[in-house]
Amino acid sequence: MKFKHLMPTALFLLGAWACGPQDTQHSTPDSVVSTLNKWPDPRAIPVCIMNRSDISDELFNDLKQHVTNDYSSKVGIGLIGWGNCTERDKSSRVIRVTFRRYHNWNGSRIGAGGGLSMVGASSYSCGTGCLGGTMRIDVSLDGRYPTAGSWARNFATTQTRGTAIHEFGHALGLLHEHERTDAPGCRDYDDKVKSSDWNVYVGRFDPDSIMNYCHDSSLTTLSPGDVAGLKYLYPSLAGTSLGQRPTPSNKPVPASEKQSVFGPFGHNEKRVLTTIPTSVGRNVSFALTVDVEPHAACEFDHVVVEDAAGWRSSRYCGRTTWNLSQLKTPVRITFHSDPAVASKSVKLSKLVGSGQANIIDEALEGAAPLETAEAPR
Repeated sequence: MKFKHLMPTALFLLGAWACGPQDTQHSTPDSVVSTLNKWPDPRAIPVCIMNRSDISDELFNDLKQHVTNDYSSKVGIGLIGWGNCTERDKSSRVIRVTFRRYHNWNGSRIGAGGGLSMVGASSYSCGTGCLGGTMRIDVSLDGRYPTAGSWARNFATTQTRGTAIHEFGHALGLLHEHERTDAPGCRDYDDKVKSSDWNVYVGRFDPDSIMNYCHDSSLTTLSPGDVAGLKYLYPSLAGTSLGQRPTPSNKPVPASEKQSVFGPFGHNEKRVLTTIPTSVGRNVSFALTVDVEPHAACEFDHVVVEDAAGWRSSRYCGRTTWNLSQLKTPVRITFHSDPAVASKSVKLSKLVGSGQANIIDEALEGAAPLETAEAPR
């Protein structure tokens, strides 16, 4: 999902091919998926809306129809419900959608797209701007599409539909395609999803995936690779007329970093894993890879990084990487285990002094970048 500008006589896609030329004439379906926290019945996945009154009927019905039709017709996934979230929904594994009124679609230059989602079945809020939802989709300040005939209408509609398909992909278990270790560089993405027992590469890197930030920004639907990944996650859908379950590829995994291993842990245990002291300097930048061994209730396990200035961030079970910049020392890294289930191991890999300029925050797959356009002159 890239920046796009609409000029008087032509449409220019800035960075539309930022991944470099790709050979799309292959037949192998491709994807990368997380096998943690799968939905028990992919034909009846509950969806509710946190703030239905904030958006117009037209926008809501358009996104609902687009998402349900794409996932149903291509994979056989059923996304059901779509009513207002109940109090019970707010603490249950339900896809809870929050629409954030964020973009100005009435200006001469507009932005569209952007969102967040938890990966797989989860009861947790997705964080910034989610208002208790497991998913956030960014829309206009007034909760409406641009009016019919507006220069911005097609752009805003296309980007919002693409964002919705992307975020629902996360909610069903798809990961970012551009973060595979075999993905060509399209941006400076340092968070790599390594092939493992729970992060599975299905086929080769897919340049046409809706989960790839480097795809053509006019894409609004699942690619054959995305479909293959979902069929791998949910085998009950593969033995139908929609096709067979694909076989995961054996991708080479880069050599692992030097790790520190902690555990086992008791029920509801809080343990400081390590502290970066003031002796290394007033501020520190580093990359931190956290690998929390999965188990039946591991979504309640979390690692917390907090610095002396009060900055704090958490990551949950599975493998993930933070790129952390200019944290005030001392920095403390703490593990909180599940309240009811004894937790297994946590592995930390620290690369102090990596010099990363950004902080990758929140316990989720990530925020989709915005698309922008300018009005014709």
